[in-house]
Amino acid sequence: MHNTLKRAAALALTLTPMVVQAQDDKLSIHGAASLAYAKSDMLPINGATKDGTSDYRIIALQFGYKISDKDRVVTQLLHRKIGSSPLNAITPAIDPVWAFYEHRFDNGFVTKVGRNPLPRGIFNEVRYIGTLLPLFRVGNAVYGETLEYVDGVVVRKPFDLGSGWKLDVSGFAGGYDIKAQIPTSSGISVINSRNENTIGSQVWLNTPIEGVRAGVFYNNYQGTPSASLPAAQRQKRTTTLMYSAEAAFTKAFARAELTTFKQEQAPNFVDFMSYYVQAGVNPTEKITLVAEYNDGRNIVRFSGTQIPDLSLPLNEDLALGVAYKPSTQVSFKLEGHKSEGYSFDRPVPSVIPPTGLPLVAKLAPASKTYYLLASVAFSF
Repeated sequence: MHNTLKRAAALALTLTPMVVQAQDDKLSIHGAASLAYAKSDMLPINGATKDGTSDYRIIALQFGYKISDKDRVVTQLLHRKIGSSPLNAITPAIDPVWAFYEHRFDNGFVTKVGRNPLPRGIFNEVRYIGTLLPLFRVGNAVYGETLEYVDGVVVRKPFDLGSGWKLDVSGFAGGYDIKAQIPTSSGISVINSRNENTIGSQVWLNTPIEGVRAGVFYNNYQGTPSASLPAAQRQKRTTTLMYSAEAAFTKAFARAELTTFKQEQAPNFVDFMSYYVQAGVNPTEKITLVAEYNDGRNIVRFSGTQIPDLSLPLNEDLALGVAYKPSTQVSFKLEGHKSEGYSFDRPVPSVIPPTGLPLVAKLAPASKTYYLLASVAFSF
């Protein structure tokens, strides 16, 4: 067993007697796990390979301690393995994704200090609790495998607007890590960077119709290094926006989220947009049928040439899935995906440079693969 896993197991064994000794209203321990088998028919994608892999899982363990009626501390440990994904190289065996102190004021104002859940979109704070998700992962074009937390402070305040309308406003400041993989002409580039001096907000508008809401996420940040560089080389501040809409009822649901950001500073240029649309039905209390479409695009700029910019569709993913929940704490899922585009776990042809006039670059024929995910999720 990996040394880190051994230490985590020892920590869990050490804490177990505390559950018996502590009062029920003081110490809480929660956990969730999603274990999967993934197989693609051709190209590797999201860790799924043609050989198939069962080295595919998400395990979260959360410890909470109630100091008083208004104060608590929470720590959450996360273990992830994404098959053969290049992101495994920058994913620690055990990741402390949450570690914060929370205080609740009498007027409903809540503040958290430390490594906090990032208030971003519909799923960010529950994305690793598989029993709450219709698919193994949701909205991959928007959420990816990153942006789980913010190191700093998060504040939240609900507002009652009357006639059933309500606002839920969160603000945050601090820094966070970014993990991503980007296809290049020479291979797959894995990014593990840090953004600091972040300020942002998440605002939800809840309608009088139960389960219907809309939200917007705003984030303005600075990449690092910055202050240590000459002024001309420092990265400009970047703004990310995300728009969310959800209608979730007992028998059916529909959701959509879109995120966009631009960053331009020679020689780098990013103009990115991605979104997903998800809909499903619950014909019985135990069965969920779901369809989800993801799409992400980036503008390719040919610096120092007269070649016009080119819109590169990174990956279009259509997923169909079924989930069976014998209880609220266990869920079995089977899902099939069709992915078409230029972003896979190994390089594929993407842009064909011009060889003569007119100077117009073209997209290579899109690559395509199908992949299957069979998983079980449980929580306690």
